[in-house]
Amino acid sequence: MNILIGLRNNVYADYLGYNLRLLGHNVKVVEDGIDIVNLLFSKDWDIVIVGILVSYYNGLEILERYQKYCDEKLKEQSNFVKAKFFIGSSFYDQVSMQQAKSLGATDYFVVPLDTDELLNNILKK
Repeated sequence: MNILIGLRNNVYADYLGYNLRLLGHNVKVVEDGIDIVNLLFSKDWDIVIVGILVSYYNGLEILERYQKYCDEKLKEQSNFVKAKFFIGSSFYDQVSMQQAKSLGATDYFVVPLDTDELLNNILKK
């Protein structure tokens, strides 16, 4: 699987990436919103994990842009497959969680979460 990770907590993002690589996945970890957006639209990803707060962009803005991109791609390619999109936050926020879900996020999680539990949820959904 191709997995893109962009979280504000770089140490946690690197740790997630390390564990996913150990499981045999192709993982790219980036540090800011500009890199996330550039990579998000330049390659087909199976899973995208983005923080609610990253530099230059809000994770919800990135998700909304991605959904619009996917809608256009589906018009061009009927077999286009959207990535599973996960939003991470450093605190539980009901409003952000509901916004993420309404924008099409696969799930919303609070960082740091038990890594094994998070990996199981990401790879299972």
